[in-house]
Amino acid sequence: MNPKADIKRGVRIDLSTKISLGSNRLVLGENVYLRSTKKGYHAGMPFSTTILIDKDGAECEIGNNCRINGCYIHTQKKIKIGENTVIASGTNIIDSNGHEIYSTNRTVGRDEPEEISIGANVWIGLNAIILKGTTIGMNSIVSAGSVVKGNFPKNSLIQGNPAKIIKTLEIE
Repeated sequence: MNPKADIKRGVRIDLSTKISLGSNRLVLGENVYLRSTKKGYHAGMPFSTTILIDKDGAECEIGNNCRINGCYIHTQKKIKIGENTVIASGTNIIDSNGHEIYSTNRTVGRDEPEEISIGANVWIGLNAIILKGTTIGMNSIVSAGSVVKGNFPKNSLIQGNPAKIIKTLEIE
């Protein structure tokens, strides 16, 4: 086992899940479920859950009791997902654009990654995209198909492309 992987008790990882971390850090809290199989899932699952941590010093932390369903997580700096969070299939969470914005040759160069923080008890709907530098506060919901970039406070109902707050949820 990789000494940089900290996997707590009760973690379930479907066989087709893909994890690539090299010498980088991955933390899976208690009772995390990395789901990659369609059986019993309520919607389509276009791909297996994949966690790719591919830049030196990068880390991904998934809190206790999270369910990650057919989600692609690409970390080059840091992605933190709070406990009791549910992420629906087809979702992409990426902390880098992959390419520089200002470039005369798109085939070379990388942009600077920015951390992503997803709070506790968040629900991210089908096929959402969470972009670099995003913070989603606890108890929030990201509607299906939303493209999310920026800072969203707790109890937000987030929707659209670009995503915006459409309602504040009354949750204690």
